Amino acid sequence: MTKRIFLLADTLVFFLLTWGILSLRHGGLSWPQFRDRLYVYILIFLLATFVLWLFSFYDVQLLRKQVIAYKRLVIAWFITLLGSASVIYFITAWPQLHLPTPRRVLIVILFIYFAYIYFFRRNYFKLDFAKRNVLIFGTSPTITELVKGMRASRGYRIKEYENTPQEEKKYNLKNIDLVVIGSKLFRENPRAWEIITKKFIAKGACVDTDFNAYERIFRRISRESVKDSMWLLRGIGNRHENSMYSMLKRTMDIGLSFMLLPFIIPLGCFIWIFVRIVDGYPPLFIQKRVGYLENPIYIYKFRTIKPGGTEANITKCGKILRRFRWDEIPQVWNVLKGDISFVGPRPLWGNEYTFLNKYVPNHNIRTIVKPGITGWAQLNFKAPPTYFNSRNEAPTTLDLHAFDAAFKRFSYDVWYIKNHSIMLDLEILVKTGLRMFIKDSHVAS
Repeated sequence: MTKRIFLLADTLVFFLLTWGILSLRHGGLSWPQFRDRLYVYILIFLLATFVLWLFSFYDVQLLRKQVIAYKRLVIAWFITLLGSASVIYFITAWPQLHLPTPRRVLIVILFIYFAYIYFFRRNYFKLDFAKRNVLIFGTSPTITELVKGMRASRGYRIKEYENTPQEEKKYNLKNIDLVVIGSKLFRENPRAWEIITKKFIAKGACVDTDFNAYERIFRRISRESVKDSMWLLRGIGNRHENSMYSMLKRTMDIGLSFMLLPFIIPLGCFIWIFVRIVDGYPPLFIQKRVGYLENPIYIYKFRTIKPGGTEANITKCGKILRRFRWDEIPQVWNVLKGDISFVGPRPLWGNEYTFLNKYVPNHNIRTIVKPGITGWAQLNFKAPPTYFNSRNEAPTTLDLHAFDAAFKRFSYDVWYIKNHSIMLDLEILVKTGLRMFIKDSHVAS
């Protein structure tokens, strides 16, 4: 609903703003004159909307959780301006279209429009009706994280937070959007089920578990639910694997691979020569990874580590290649072979996979889908730490930071496995292009 409000408000503001500025510019504007210009501005508005979506300005859950970063908006404005200039250049190249082409006035319109976007998104969730009112009952690590996240966000208001619902207490359900129940509440207090049923479910309130609420808000699964094998079974085991999805995904992989070949072949040749001259090592190498259903696969990469070295021995070219993920380019060949997909959980080294299976419950679930070059975890979580020392030996224990990183990366992968679809795959692909230019230090840890 909020996303539709954003889109409707943005549409009205953009075209009213366009009409107003054009009227001032030309000393009045009749409907036929505005209509003649409207076709161009519709294209510009669609472009601006796509760029804003790409930079997450229509991502309601993300906007609820954090304040708008003006730097991202400036980059989005600049990209929109360049794209709009390209549209205008195309139109001027076809004079038979007879379409008026804005120039200086376009900069003014886009500047004011993006300023509106910034202030509207920044202040929308301060409005009372925009906040989601929540009742929370129960105690669990998941609920503790939920409460902390909701209190830190701009879009949630916790109206009640109790260990267990009180039978004698009257709860005001007016404007209550969600009632969250701890997954262990009914085991610890069987009487609570009857109270929840009478006071909330029977009155039409939206009631859900802490695991599900956590998943919707954070778009990953909680650590507690990772350990709950039955919850994972209900969430993943009963999903219907659509054969049409598999066919469309494979078609998308092959089609996108052939579309990229004219671009990546010249770039790949340049990188090959660059690595060979600067570093002096064989530019390509093959790495054994864990693939679909734990089957071994061999992926191709440009060399970023010295032969025989570890993650600490990065080459001169390696820093640049890793910064923009260009070392992954040869894996398009793996996509064509069918070893991996463009989108999916990243395939892990065999040693790393075996090592993490000891510490992360149900970690082998990540192999029930085909791995990918990019994925949900890559978009939302920074690169995980190195788990092995200079001799490629696993540590005897996993420190807290590495433990948290392993859990978080896995929690995003499981969320993707539960919710994967062609539309989600397309979103990940499009946003990966943006992620390539974002440093890991600027991504949530």
